[in-house]
Amino acid sequence: MHGRRTSLFWGGILTALSALYRAAIYLRRMFFDLHIFRRKKISCPVISVGNLTLGGTGKTPTVIQVAQLLKSKHRRPVVVSRGYGRKGETEIVVVSDGRSVLVDAQTGGDEPVMIGTKLPGIAVVVGRRRYQAALLALQRFKPDVVILDDGFQHLPLKRDLDIVLIDAGNPFGNGKLFPAGILREPMNALERAHAVLITKADGTPDVGSLKETVRRYTPARIFTSRQVPVDLIDSRSAEIKPLSDLRGSRVLALSGIASPDSFVSMLRSLGADVAAVGTYPDHFEYQRSDLEAVFRKAADEKVRLIVTTEKDAIRLKKLQADGVWALRIEQVVNEHAEWETFLLEGLTDA
Repeated sequence: MHGRRTSLFWGGILTALSALYRAAIYLRRMFFDLHIFRRKKISCPVISVGNLTLGGTGKTPTVIQVAQLLKSKHRRPVVVSRGYGRKGETEIVVVSDGRSVLVDAQTGGDEPVMIGTKLPGIAVVVGRRRYQAALLALQRFKPDVVILDDGFQHLPLKRDLDIVLIDAGNPFGNGKLFPAGILREPMNALERAHAVLITKADGTPDVGSLKETVRRYTPARIFTSRQVPVDLIDSRSAEIKPLSDLRGSRVLALSGIASPDSFVSMLRSLGADVAAVGTYPDHFEYQRSDLEAVFRKAADEKVRLIVTTEKDAIRLKKLQADGVWALRIEQVVNEHAEWETFLLEGLTDA
């Protein structure tokens, strides 16, 4: 999702709508600042992982990384998310109880199910009203910290640490608010952040200038991270292949995510010959006919491997697709020791 290219006519309409959106944001923040709208606090610390733009910054890998780090330090985290795109968003659903994933992507949302799959021992709860979802998590799982997925704009729930992610390759789009651009809030919203994590920093040569831009809006700590490919896993059988199998192989890149170009670039960086792509909207619910079209394209292009993202693999699971491999990645914070200290001290001070 790289900015928004439009005609002059539609650009004017979108700019007008952005002005209305800006006014709505301003009024909402003012009502919370004046305590007309209440912010509610729960009985344990809350770490929010969010962003300033629409999609594609790496929130899900970051939530997983934070949860794994805290668990390794003998904390008891749970993850609370909205579960965007699922059926019945008003319901509070336990996606994972820490022992097993209890629902599918249609019920729990693709990202929460992926989080639950990758975080054994950590419960995941979804609900549009995050405060009520957090209360259920507290009652049922007795955590000592709640990780709020995509929480930066969710003002009703108080948090102790606000981490904002910025994609190094496309930090602010065209600099305009939705719907004319990809900004969810004006840049000065960064003043609420306790830390800014610049993601995918390894693919951008001029991270220094991006840091300078960020510092104009916030005194928050700035960290950088990179996404590290791990291996390939069969989306049905869970068979593992090494990344070396991609080298020189003709590949079809299948994705329904916010930033498909970055996925294709990663495959190419691993030596894959990306001969074809199958690109769908973010959170796309695949049907059997979509999968059949992908296999036909793969046959036409004589590809050796169909490779998708982990999030897509969650949504493809119901179709029991043979021969679709998911590229597994990990989020690595470059300033690991400082990042760990920041998180743990933030919880201590809460």
